[in-house]
Amino acid sequence: MAAGHYPGEWLLDLPLLDMSYAEFSRQSLELARAPGRLEVAREMLDGLAPVDPAAPADEATARALAGRFTAYLAACRAEKVAMSLLPPGRFLLPGDLEGSPALTFAPLDPGPARPPSGSLAAMMERRFEAYKASVVRPFFREHFARLDRQIVLVDVLAALNAGPEALADLERALDSILLAFRVGRNSLASALWRPRIEKVMFAATKADHLHRSSHDRLEAILRRLVERAYGRARQSGAQMDVVALAAVRATREANVVRDGRTMAAIAGTPEAGQEAGGQIFDGETEIALFPGDLPADPGAFFEAGGQGFRGLASGDADFRFLRFRPPAGIGAGRPVPHIRLDRALQFLLADRLD
Repeated sequence: MAAGHYPGEWLLDLPLLDMSYAEFSRQSLELARAPGRLEVAREMLDGLAPVDPAAPADEATARALAGRFTAYLAACRAEKVAMSLLPPGRFLLPGDLEGSPALTFAPLDPGPARPPSGSLAAMMERRFEAYKASVVRPFFREHFARLDRQIVLVDVLAALNAGPEALADLERALDSILLAFRVGRNSLASALWRPRIEKVMFAATKADHLHRSSHDRLEAILRRLVERAYGRARQSGAQMDVVALAAVRATREANVVRDGRTMAAIAGTPEAGQEAGGQIFDGETEIALFPGDLPADPGAFFEAGGQGFRGLASGDADFRFLRFRPPAGIGAGRPVPHIRLDRALQFLLADRLD
């Protein structure tokens, strides 16, 4: 059994392997012009408008367009926008590739069907193909292609908090990832030479931001997000499951009395520098919050005109995007508090431990 850990942005690059530069440009610009992204995409789109793809290749123009494209992707990832489908992933996590030609390209509006030699479009196409060859294919070959089980961490709450457009984008991103997975039951030959992914678990993170009464509902929403993939996995013999978890539980449940009523709440210590309702937290002060209830019917978020989740938001104070500190003292002889991490490990590893 092979194992690995890598950012979700790398997984979102896998579908690029089957795309041409023209397809990448068309998809990227269609997404940028969608209602949920248009506001943060304006600067990038305005910079692109006067560009002629058939114009002579120019390094300064390529760098300017790549810079605007990268800034747009970063703005899409911000918590209050929370878009998920953001390839190329290394534009957001460049590492030692920062500034290299492999990260100096951007989508262009449709130009000539076959870009003329020496044109800006030809340069962008060449760099897009270089990105696939030097970044995406090595990742697939050296890491992903050797795995036979996979856990995908999904920040469902971030998408719910940001609104319907972010949730729809997360659904597209998960479907895109799953189409790139090579799932199915392994034979002896495939297990030895090119293993299939036999088990996939999707985990909705930050379950500790909700009361336990909403954990099953969070799972139901995630199951709805990946329901198309469930059918494909069953046909191939692969196993899939979803779970709401917190690998390290940063909050605890509490009861809060408000207007004479006792309400289920969560209590935790926001990280230093976090801000909500005009208050900047010092990293030491614990607060109690009513997290709100997820609806029993997950379809409420997916119907036309569906509303975003307003949990951890009250009046002018919006606590939805707070990050909490882990409990003090964990790891020093004390067990690490978690939510359903044992269930995830049971699904992924139990057959290897019998």
